[in-house]
Amino acid sequence: MPAIAWATFKPVRILAPALNGVTCADRVCVEDPSRLTEALALQRAAVAEVGRKLVPLKDAPVTVFCSTRRCYHSFGGGMERGAALFNWGVILPPESWVPYIVEHEYIHMLQAQQLGLLGRQQTPAWFKEGMPFFVSEPPAHELPEYARPLASRYQAWEQRIGRENVWDAAAGL
Repeated sequence: MPAIAWATFKPVRILAPALNGVTCADRVCVEDPSRLTEALALQRAAVAEVGRKLVPLKDAPVTVFCSTRRCYHSFGGGMERGAALFNWGVILPPESWVPYIVEHEYIHMLQAQQLGLLGRQQTPAWFKEGMPFFVSEPPAHELPEYARPLASRYQAWEQRIGRENVWDAAAGL
């Protein structure tokens, strides 16, 4: 059964990423070992920023930094800029090795940490996606058109309840 899951449900590969051909150290995995230092720095900075802006993550997520789209697809990624795989870890394609995208994906992990995986899934899109887009502070030209109303609605909600109250309030969404 594990071999079937490995072959047919690619996101499960985040549970043992080294078996999928990446090099790992300190919960950071890279396709290109020469870029491990860069990936570790991005992970540390994103963990620190998410903790500063919201609340600390209990643990840094396992994060696979791919240097090719082939690697990204091998973990179940599609055409998006990054993916939080349940509460298991994060995968990033080559163009997404930037602080605000790593933070965005770690905020999804924080949502699962604070609300539970099912609780996160049950929140409305304006919270589930609006929070990471707003809090990670991407440059305006990098904010996709579909994300603008989600981030705006989240921002208005957060301003009304206060950032210190988002987790208690989110549990009731």
